[in-house]
Amino acid sequence: MQKLLKYFIGLLIAGTIIFAGGHGQDLHSTEAEHNNHQVDEHSEKHSDEGVTGSVIMDHMLDDRVFEIFNPFNIQHPIQIELYPKGGKAFWGINKQVVMMWLNTLLIILLLTVGYKKNKKVQSGIGNFLEVLVVFIRDEVVYINMGEKQGRRFLPLILTFFFFILTMNLMGLIPGTTTPTANINVTAALAIITLLTYLIFGNKDFWRHIFATPGVPLWLLPIMIPVELLGLLTKPFALAVRLFANMNAGHIIILAFLGIIINLQNYWVALGSVPMAIAINMLEIFVAFLQAYVFSLLSTIFISMAVVEHKEH
Repeated sequence: MQKLLKYFIGLLIAGTIIFAGGHGQDLHSTEAEHNNHQVDEHSEKHSDEGVTGSVIMDHMLDDRVFEIFNPFNIQHPIQIELYPKGGKAFWGINKQVVMMWLNTLLIILLLTVGYKKNKKVQSGIGNFLEVLVVFIRDEVVYINMGEKQGRRFLPLILTFFFFILTMNLMGLIPGTTTPTANINVTAALAIITLLTYLIFGNKDFWRHIFATPGVPLWLLPIMIPVELLGLLTKPFALAVRLFANMNAGHIIILAFLGIIINLQNYWVALGSVPMAIAINMLEIFVAFLQAYVFSLLSTIFISMAVVEHKEH
């Protein structure tokens, strides 16, 4: 069962990347193509209309171009185009997919180089990782699932936590993008939670849905659709919460910095830049918080399906 669950986790994480790059591209194809066609038009009008809401949204929705700071020409950053303007991503490879690849490599690097299995007392980054793992294990998984079920699903919840956390933090680096600010990515992660409690749900879980204890027989035709709807509202809440929170901070930062361009006054930077930096620092806290909340809620939803009633 442990090997089956590990295979299941790996398969679904891979599916997340495919969903975000492939099907996610289809879900946003009309909007993304429209925005890609208008990127150059907006860039030409920046000097006239300033940083408007549409300019900010173009920047947030762009999944084609990486912009890297150019110290030799500040006004013209180095641009890396993943696919031609107006075209479609090659094999679904867009900015979010590239960031998830880098994120996965970073996690593997941290766990293989930073954490030493043979050392009883970790140091440096290994100690920090151990603190996070022990916290998620004891304060999130075991406390909600118990040790028996917690051991089964701890790898999945830890994968959620570190995968989301590193995506959130790497998205704060200028020139990159935040995959968790894309609804396709958060939806794919939420679907993993949905499939987990649907596949591993025990008989008590399904009995509660189709034959709710204590409910009169004549009321079941009303209760069953409500319970089935509840199965879908849980992952919907997971996806939208993470997506909205990771977008909000970025939009506020861009709005503060855009004030400088809109007012065309360098003195405004004395106020807007510190505010943008403060929001950016808050985003670091939000990155940890949202990874924790997603992991906690996923644990609770899964525990409701796998833990026997007598164990609650």
